[in-house]
This record gives sequence, structure tokens and C-alpha cells, in this order.
Amino acid sequence: MALQWAAVGLKFQPVFQSPWRYVRLESDSMRDTTLSRSQESRNVALYTLTNGLTYLSAPVVYVGIMQASLCNGFGSSDTVANLPTSAFFLATMLPIVVAWRFHTVSAVRPVLFASYSIMAVAGAIVAAVLYWPMPVWLRLATVVVYGGMIGLGMGIRNVFIWEVVNRGMSPTGRGLAYSLAFGIGPLLAVAGSLGAQLLLTGEVDLPWISSSSGIVMKTFSLAPLSFPLNFALLFGATVPILGVAAALAGCFVLPPAMSEAPRPPFVSSLISVGSEIRQDRVLLFAVLAYLLVDAGFTITNNMALYTSEALGKPPEDFAGYQNALRFSFKMAGGLLLGWLLVRTHAKMGMLVTGGLVLAGIAWVLLTPNNAWFLICFGLMGAGELYGVYYPNYLMNRSHPDRVRHHMALLQLLSLATALVPAGFGAISDEFGLHASFVVAAGVVGASLALIAFGLPSNPRLESHRRWPAEESG
Repeated sequence: MALQWAAVGLKFQPVFQSPWRYVRLESDSMRDTTLSRSQESRNVALYTLTNGLTYLSAPVVYVGIMQASLCNGFGSSDTVANLPTSAFFLATMLPIVVAWRFHTVSAVRPVLFASYSIMAVAGAIVAAVLYWPMPVWLRLATVVVYGGMIGLGMGIRNVFIWEVVNRGMSPTGRGLAYSLAFGIGPLLAVAGSLGAQLLLTGEVDLPWISSSSGIVMKTFSLAPLSFPLNFALLFGATVPILGVAAALAGCFVLPPAMSEAPRPPFVSSLISVGSEIRQDRVLLFAVLAYLLVDAGFTITNNMALYTSEALGKPPEDFAGYQNALRFSFKMAGGLLLGWLLVRTHAKMGMLVTGGLVLAGIAWVLLTPNNAWFLICFGLMGAGELYGVYYPNYLMNRSHPDRVRHHMALLQLLSLATALVPAGFGAISDEFGLHASFVVAAGVVGASLALIAFGLPSNPRLESHRRWPAEESG
């Protein structure tokens, strides 16, 4: 089956090669991948497509709002409605075990295929349970399990995709891949959100060009389904989307590893990964900088709460505008940051994305209470790409055989930031929302200071990052 999909992928190689005409390429001696340009172009296109399909299904696979709404529709308590999100975060701890168990290069494609398949199967299970008459408790339990399955699949995907970026693309290829994936991807997220709105409510408002009135909002409608069949259709719609993503993920091309060490015991492997980061100041500072900006970014919850104070209306009245600005800025940022990565260095992506997050927080503090306040959500949307460019720096510093282990540990450590919103909420309750914004700005500023003064522009080691274990072996 994998060979059949590979053959399908080869038919598209002329399309895959075309983006290279628009970027400056390194000479062959400067490229740090042994793949041919056509193979690398194929990886860039597949990365863009799989990322785009993930964005398209984002209203459902980004566990949180949709699952809580579904649980509330069955009359659940707020505690139960939040269980899918808790299950999601708990499951994201497991990829570090998967990275240890499947440690070879040959395992990357099958694991990526499996990660998307897990998410597709999860959607099919929920759709079936909602479609067929089932007890309410079973439906609620299935939605909670769905959160865990998505956390597992998404977590594994987020760890192993860095192997493709690291081994299957040159620096220029990475810049192009980031530009396409995070320039086009957010547009698909907007389309997915509008489609979800249409399926759930039967209508959606879209901008429309009128010959008499200019740009107006026009309502598009279809016969709505009753609850929970509307949710069944929504979850079911993710199955073919993620199924195609799974098939495409099996078509990446990776160079074979020169040599691969046998798998060590899990505990000693985990200790080794932690030791590697602790002993390498650059790796340690990169991880700390990521955790700080990740913590500071969670202030977006308080920004949404501040909307009522800034604009005098309930936050939900502006939710659509907030998302539109978020993804619009993210699209522009995605296109520009990829180009910037090609023209500069890995550290620049960290500085720019972290700076955008800081700018978004500063905008709230300094802008008068009027409609201009909403720009902060756009700045935060563009800054949200720190989730790509901070790990990109870590990947460049890591030994190729340790990339997935370092990424898995980073994902595990970032779970600690799940507690930060509660801290910001406590600060807000005690001292006001502005105080929480000041603290968040300080946290993000600390991340930028670590990057500016503690990290080199080029994170690569001249020794190609050989670890003592390799040298002694």
C-alpha cells in the first residue's frame, strides 16, 4: 500500500519542483541533506499538504471548544465538559515513550501514518456513537476518549514531523515549507471554522461584494441537522480529511541512517536526554526560552476577557473578528517568516515571533479602549508561530539521532505551562487584568532576553553535535 501511495506521489513531482523557482537555493555543497532536489521538493509539498489538512480539521481536532459544546448539549456538568481537554493534555505525555520505542529512521513514515490514522479513527468512533442511539454516559465517555486519542495522535505527529524537517529538507527547503504550510494553512483553518459553523447551525455569514452596496455580509444557509446528528456529521467530516493526511504522511522520503545505535532502556534514555539538554547551555537556554514564551502566550485568555472592558460589549460578540484577525496575521506572518529564515538564521525566527507576542501584549496595555484594541489578537496570531520557530532552533542544535527525543521532552515539559492561565487568572482577580498583562509581558521579555544574549545566531556545532556516547562507541 505504501508503495502504491509512493507511486501516486511521484506523479506529482513536477508540481512539487515548481516552488524552487521562487527561492534562492544553496549550492550542493551547502545543502545538509543527501536527498535530490526533486525528493526534497516532494517533502516540502507533502509537509505543506499534511499541515494544511490538519488546519482544515482544526475546529474538531484542536480539542476544547467543540468538545465542551457537545458535552454541554447532553446536559453534562462543566467539569465533564472540560474532561476531553484534560485527556488531550494527559495523552501528550506518551509521545516520549513512542519516540523511545520507535527510534529508527525507517520508523518515521509508519509512525506518522499511524498518528494521523489514530485521529481519523477517533473521529469515526465519535461520529458512529452520535449517529446510532446510545446511552448519554457512553457518548460522553467516547468524547473524553476522543480527546485522549487526538492528544496521542497529534503529539506523536508533532514529534516525528521534525525528523522529516531535519533529515528531508535543506535550510532553504525548511524556509519554503514553513512559508507555504503556515501561510496557506491558517486560511484552511478559517475555511474549516466557517464550514463547522454551517454544519452546526445551518447558516454562516460571509463577506460578499455587492454592486450597489460594496462589501456586505451575506448569509448562506442549508437545512440544519438536529442535535447530535450535526456534531456526528462534523466529526465524521474529519475522517476522510485525516485519512488523506495519513496516506500523504506515508510518502515522505528520508535518507537512510548511516548507523543506528540499539535502543537503550527507557529510563536511562530519558535521563540521557535530560542530561544532554542540561549540559549544553545553548540547548538549555533554547528550551527555557520556549517554556517562557509558551507561558506568556497563555495570556490570550485574559485578553478575551478584557474585550468587554475595552469595547463595552460581551467577548462573544467579537469572537469572529478575533479569529479573523488571528488567522489573517498568522497567514502574513507565516509567509514572511519562512522567507526571513532563508535570508537570515534560525535565531531571527525566535526573536521575531517572540517579539510579536510581546507586541500583542503591549498593544493591550498601550492602546485606547476602542476597536483598535482587536489588533492585539492579530499580533498574537502571528506570534503564535513561535511554536514552529523556537523548536526549529532546537532541532538545528540537536544531533540528528536525538531530534525526536528532544522534541518529545520539550512537549512533555511544556505541559507545565497548562497551569499558567490559572496563575494569570489569580493575578487578575487580585490586582486586575492590566496587572496580568504586565506579568505576561515580563515573562515573554525574559524569553527574548535569553535568546538575544544567550543564544548564537547559528546553533549548529562544528563537530556536527557528536555526543560522548557516540565517540566512545
